[in-house]
Amino acid sequence: MNLNKNTSYVLIHILNGNNTSKKISEQLRNVNIRSIQRALIRLTDLGLLTRIGTNHPNYSINYEVLLDLNISDKLLENENRPKSMFNHELIEWLTKLSTKELELLLKIDDDKLVFKHPNKMTAKELEYLTIELSWKSSALEGNTYTLLDTQLLLLEGIKAKNRTEFETQMILNHKDAIAFIVENKELFSNNIKFRTVEELHRIIGKNLGIESGIRKQIVRITASNYEPLSNPHQLRENGDYILEIINRTTNSYIKALLALSLIPYLQIFEDGNKRTGRMFANAILISHINKGFSLRQTDAKKLAIAYLAFYEFNSIHALNKILKTELQSN
Repeated sequence: MNLNKNTSYVLIHILNGNNTSKKISEQLRNVNIRSIQRALIRLTDLGLLTRIGTNHPNYSINYEVLLDLNISDKLLENENRPKSMFNHELIEWLTKLSTKELELLLKIDDDKLVFKHPNKMTAKELEYLTIELSWKSSALEGNTYTLLDTQLLLLEGIKAKNRTEFETQMILNHKDAIAFIVENKELFSNNIKFRTVEELHRIIGKNLGIESGIRKQIVRITASNYEPLSNPHQLRENGDYILEIINRTTNSYIKALLALSLIPYLQIFEDGNKRTGRMFANAILISHINKGFSLRQTDAKKLAIAYLAFYEFNSIHALNKILKTELQSN
């Protein structure tokens, strides 16, 4: 199911709420109306849109198809793609799904992804996860600590030479976040509260100049044309919606996938949203199946592209694939 450039542009405008060819043409002035109409036909044929009406039709999005759409890297690396906005409709649609519908929508192949449920993580397993997750999650944010540097810092207290205090603190914050998760598993098992996510973010951002709590200013995402919400009241409201969605299912994998994707999508905090999303997803898995993931197997560009696919096209396909690969490799 491949999209060309014009078709992908039209899809973005549909996601932004422009649901007729006329509205889209007012935004895509360099694309003629006939090309827009052909793109809408293509998107409808692919099952991504439903046409409503005949002479001047509106189009609605089929999110169950869109969520699993494989967006090509080429489309996401095209710097001329249209601006995309926070999609209220997506969150509203997810909140209306029943538990069964949510689990069917984000289905997993249980034969290929089997979760074992040990009584607890061994001390060695916890040490291994702490080192690898602290290193890789920090590296994904540009931290130059190596895996060996991280091991020496966390086990021996030896700070790496030629590394900044900021980088050292970022690594230590991850260690503290994992300790908080392990010591408070009950907070991440059932009926997860927003204050728990806020506390996780506070630990992640400690002494890094990141303000705690809901952000009060506009943020921009590097290399993305996605513009998150800016209103603090809307951010908090949608934070509650996201937790409502996550809390609805008992499937630990689906909970973790939703946390990994929706927290960064909302960008509810001033900074550290992806780190918080990664730690939140780990917290869910650790509390339910005594297992986490470090993203060690995942290339930084591949993960960035996966986030762009969700931010701009609302496709969770790539993030789902990454999480499955990580858990299967452990």
